[in-house]
Amino acid sequence: MHENRDDTGRLRPTFRDYDAGQAGPRTEGVLTVLCGMEAGSLFTLDAPRILIGRSGEAQIQLDDRGLSRRHACIAREGDEYWLEDLGSTNGTRLDGMAVSGRVRLSNGSRIEVGGSAVLGFALYDEVEIEAARRTHDMMVRDPLTRLFNRRHMEARLRSEVAFAQRHHTPLALLMVDLDHFKDINDSAGHEGGDAVLRVVSRALERMLRGEDVLGRWGGEEFLVLARNIDKVGAMALAERIRRGIEILRIPVGDSELCVTASIGVAHDLGKSDAPTLLRSADEAMYAAKAAGRNHIQLASGTWESGTSFKTPEPFHDYPTDPVREERRAGEG
Repeated sequence: MHENRDDTGRLRPTFRDYDAGQAGPRTEGVLTVLCGMEAGSLFTLDAPRILIGRSGEAQIQLDDRGLSRRHACIAREGDEYWLEDLGSTNGTRLDGMAVSGRVRLSNGSRIEVGGSAVLGFALYDEVEIEAARRTHDMMVRDPLTRLFNRRHMEARLRSEVAFAQRHHTPLALLMVDLDHFKDINDSAGHEGGDAVLRVVSRALERMLRGEDVLGRWGGEEFLVLARNIDKVGAMALAERIRRGIEILRIPVGDSELCVTASIGVAHDLGKSDAPTLLRSADEAMYAAKAAGRNHIQLASGTWESGTSFKTPEPFHDYPTDPVREERRAGEG
């Protein structure tokens, strides 16, 4: 009798709904990498001057052999954006034309820099730019831990290896695998396992340098890329991570969970390719597990034929656990 009756509920619009439903002024500049190693990456032009290049001071760093250290810049003046080539070796092109001096960017412009990188310029309003950020975030982040996902880490690994090869600088790769994680899932359920992954992820973020790159490689595995670090520093970083994880007390329901990690370290001076470095770290991680777990191991051939590393006591450069410290004080 009422098969054709419309039972759609009427919603009461909020002020936010009205704001989002009405297009605002499109004045916020955004660059999207359309072609190149970092394809899909999004950069908001929220500073008066944005430098593009391979230099560490560049706000937009791209891995491209044809890109100069200080290749080009984009300046914002009011609601206008201006592109300038900074005397780069291979030049900059805007919509197919070589850039000479300063040129004004238009919505939809395409910028070619280096040998293969193509950047798309667009103007967004505040709602659109927030949506673009969320979309990009979903592309590169793991939904559970909010760390970089495997796809992004694979791209970053290739980029970091290329950088190390070009500049002959050291690079370390750390494969961090949580021990007996299946037992945690079996005893605490998948919710407990998820809680462990989230807490460990936040702890790892606190333990790393600002220039290090951290991602979830899969399951209970994490990957760390550490640029410009020697072997001793890489092993000290691994030990910092091992101990930092070991002291965690993770509340799940009415109990606390403890977890340890086995860590494989591969170190290179710009001579190995990405698959080789990754395989070395993975093999070292399994060697750490074979040594009894809760252990760190440098890849064979990179540290006295794979001998293990133990940091001398005391080792204070890692996060402290208040509960543990209180217990120690009581025992003393």
